Amino acid sequence: MAEHRSFVVVTDKEPFARWLTQSLQEEGTTIVADISALDRVLQMVDMTGTRLVFLSLSRDGLRQEATFLEGLLAAKPLLSVIAVAEAPDQALLLAALRAGARDFITPDLRSEEVINVVRRTLGRTHPAGSGAVADQCWASAVISARPGNDAPMFALHLALAIQGLSPLNKTLLLDLGAPPADTLLFLGIKSSYTFVDAVRSLRRMDATLIETAFGRHKSGLSFLSMPEDSRVQVSDITSADIYVLLGALRRYFTHIVINLGGVPTSDFLYLALGRADHIVLIAEQSLPSCKQSMNLLQQLRDNKIDLTHSGLVLDHYLQKMPPDAESVASGMGLPLLASLPPAGMARLAVMNSGESMFDADPGNPYAAAVRRLAQNLTAGPGTDKAQPPAWLAAVRRWFGAT
Repeated sequence: MAEHRSFVVVTDKEPFARWLTQSLQEEGTTIVADISALDRVLQMVDMTGTRLVFLSLSRDGLRQEATFLEGLLAAKPLLSVIAVAEAPDQALLLAALRAGARDFITPDLRSEEVINVVRRTLGRTHPAGSGAVADQCWASAVISARPGNDAPMFALHLALAIQGLSPLNKTLLLDLGAPPADTLLFLGIKSSYTFVDAVRSLRRMDATLIETAFGRHKSGLSFLSMPEDSRVQVSDITSADIYVLLGALRRYFTHIVINLGGVPTSDFLYLALGRADHIVLIAEQSLPSCKQSMNLLQQLRDNKIDLTHSGLVLDHYLQKMPPDAESVASGMGLPLLASLPPAGMARLAVMNSGESMFDADPGNPYAAAVRRLAQNLTAGPGTDKAQPPAWLAAVRRWFGAT
């Protein structure tokens, strides 16, 4: 082990403290603290130099614990907090994430799974330290302000491009967008096993189940989507179930691309984005698209979604038409990742032929742009944010955006 770390565990539950101490004994030293004194915990953080605190949550003490978490992060904004609860619980999970927790775990995790969560959390918040392990899963979420074909088309080709970068890649395309399962329809893939089934069989999730039940493309890309059948009941699936499943899937794949295009702002969207390492916003250079995309970004920020590692892909881009791609990205406060050409005929062929653009028209500029982006994203994108240009002020005045 290259680095021996210290972790502060804030809990009055001795079983939690014992479990974390045993789970992390090869990774670092745990120091147990009581929640009753924030100043004392902050002192311990300073003394140990820890970057990660575990905080236990309970229904009875939720208000106090959430207030403690907010106070801890107000004093130490660069600190990472992982919430711990006895079992997946939607109220605890949402309260923890809204208060600023980076992750949520339960004692049913094995030691190696706890360590992976720790390394992933520290690697996400301190990427320059290269503390990520070789088998760490990288997940990118694709979002858009409106439903349509753009997000699933892009997510599909991004996942295929990532899968094609290395024979060692194990890539999952998790299609949770609206309308459902478009990415499978594009390739003519049929899979009766859906995201809802995966949530319901969470305890049986293993490599064998993934190999036999998930949709699969000839490239090796795996698929899991929302059910097309609107009669399938999803009302009994909680946000906590979804969050835990997304965490479980990270154990079996090197890369996950999550299509969330067209999904309305909700706890479902926020929790899914909380499991992503990078967020890609798909937008067009039109004023309506810019306005709706800015509104979406503002709602994400209001709900404490970390947009540090995010970027813009400008779709159907026409170079000779204003505003230019750099101005749109600057106005949204996001780095420009790529601009994709209209490629209308090639896209229609994908939707109707059952073949990806990489197979049907590999030299198409759209396919080439997505390949370049896949390489750049997996290598580590930049995160600089420029100041809004003058044209954005006009957009805000015209549409009343804040």
